[in-house]
Amino acid sequence: MGVQNIIFDWDGTLARTLDLWLGGYQTSLNRRDLNFEPKEIVAEFFHNHHEVPDRHPDIDFPEIAQETRAHVLEASHEVDLYNGAIQTLNVLKGKSTALSLVSSSARPLLESGLAAHSLNPFFTSTIAGDDGYGHKPNTLPFEETLDRMGANAHDTLVIGDSHVDILAGKSMGCQTCLFAPPQNALFHDFAHLKSMNADYEINHLSSLEELI
Repeated sequence: MGVQNIIFDWDGTLARTLDLWLGGYQTSLNRRDLNFEPKEIVAEFFHNHHEVPDRHPDIDFPEIAQETRAHVLEASHEVDLYNGAIQTLNVLKGKSTALSLVSSSARPLLESGLAAHSLNPFFTSTIAGDDGYGHKPNTLPFEETLDRMGANAHDTLVIGDSHVDILAGKSMGCQTCLFAPPQNALFHDFAHLKSMNADYEINHLSSLEELI
């Protein structure tokens, strides 16, 4: 495999923040007596926010989105990690694998979650969505990360749960790994993600230990 460096995604890969976002939307919608099933919330409100007012003109989506962000920020210090996350990070560090993180989350959300689990010491670099490098699949945050790590793309693995992680990794010439645990089935179309042909696919973080 020849991997010396790993760039992790945060939401849906290390931290179960997708559940926090779902809970935030559920709380805000229920407050308005708007009843959506979890799958509907993901399909209607998780992506392409600029399209929501056209699909749901009777819903004050900007206010709902603001309330949801506040909910996630308030709960971010309690976010759960995926099974085996800390153990796997420890094993990788023990193998002298350089670890970094590129997230679409805003810096306050990211720092709150990292601090809650004392994860900062694991990472050479962390880049948040509001750090000024753009959002995935933009390659700029990955270019900056490789520069900070003094790393080459060909011996770097990008792991994430979303198509944008795989797209960005491939565009950079990095190796790619799709993280597709059963808990994420509500939030992703696994068939579509698998069609992107990541170099590797795992459903438990501890499987990384076997790949390195």
